[in-house]
Amino acid sequence: MDGDREVICPDCGAPMVLRETRKHPYGNGDPRKFFGCTNWPQCSGVHGAHPDGTPMGIPADQATRTARKEAHRAFDTYWKGRRWGRDEAYNWLAWKLGIDGDDCHIAMFDQAMCERVIEICTEGEDD
Repeated sequence: MDGDREVICPDCGAPMVLRETRKHPYGNGDPRKFFGCTNWPQCSGVHGAHPDGTPMGIPADQATRTARKEAHRAFDTYWKGRRWGRDEAYNWLAWKLGIDGDDCHIAMFDQAMCERVIEICTEGEDD
């Protein structure tokens, strides 16, 4: 549970529990928090968590996690190549997607929205 909300594994539907790993610590050295499926090892569903234990975005199945990684790769390449700041980049992306800036988080996107991000970032436009 994160607060009052149960986090459900998008791969198998089982509850997820907050766990920690020292494999990828935060910058301050604290163990990184993540949600892991209670059906592990039969199900390897995972989802990121903020240091306070709240979920990062919306849990996604494997196909959506892959799409999000590809969208991040395209987006990061695009905005870093322009030497924009992160906020400026996300404001630009929100504008291009026609969504509110508060809703512009790749960790919340479905596969179709990730495909739009990739398309926008590979068009070669300088908006």
